[in-house]
Amino acid sequence: MRLILDEEETWSLMTLITAQVLDQVELSDEAVQAIRDWRAGVVEGNAAMEAVANGVNEALGNTIDEELTRQIRRRDYYRTVR
Repeated sequence: MRLILDEEETWSLMTLITAQVLDQVELSDEAVQAIRDWRAGVVEGNAAMEAVANGVNEALGNTIDEELTRQIRRRDYYRTVR
């Protein structure tokens, strides 16, 4: 299974996550402002957003690969299956 998010999808996901953190986590005023400043600096079309999208895609790909890879135990050997 292959999942790749483009910059627009990554931006939407990032906005949702940061909004949930800001709304539901007790943070200091400095931390809230730092998150808002970071979110304002990472917008669609700039290099920072491309780096975030690449990082998210790499993390998702690694997680999916780990979940889908499993070992089957036979009598005399182990076989890794996807």
